[in-house]
Amino acid sequence: MMLTSDHHSCHELIDLLNDYLDGELSATECSELEEQLRRCPDCRQLLASLRQTISLLHHLEDEPLPLPPALEERLIVQMQQRLRAKINDRNAQ
Repeated sequence: MMLTSDHHSCHELIDLLNDYLDGELSATECSELEEQLRRCPDCRQLLASLRQTISLLHHLEDEPLPLPPALEERLIVQMQQRLRAKINDRNAQ
């Protein structure tokens, strides 16, 4: 792996940075990437952004996003209607 510090190669490193954060790089690859990170502020910023994104995603997995109030109300009404229909169907049998 040959790394350079031009802007174009920084964006090509995204997969490598993911592997780095997941601990999937060899010791040699890790050393080369860390050297690139020391030389290139853009790569460091990319790594920081990736870490923040991963952190946010992990946080979102723990807490479901709230539904918009109008959608929540429509879903409740639909569920109530379906429940009433099922009860009515059972009572009609």
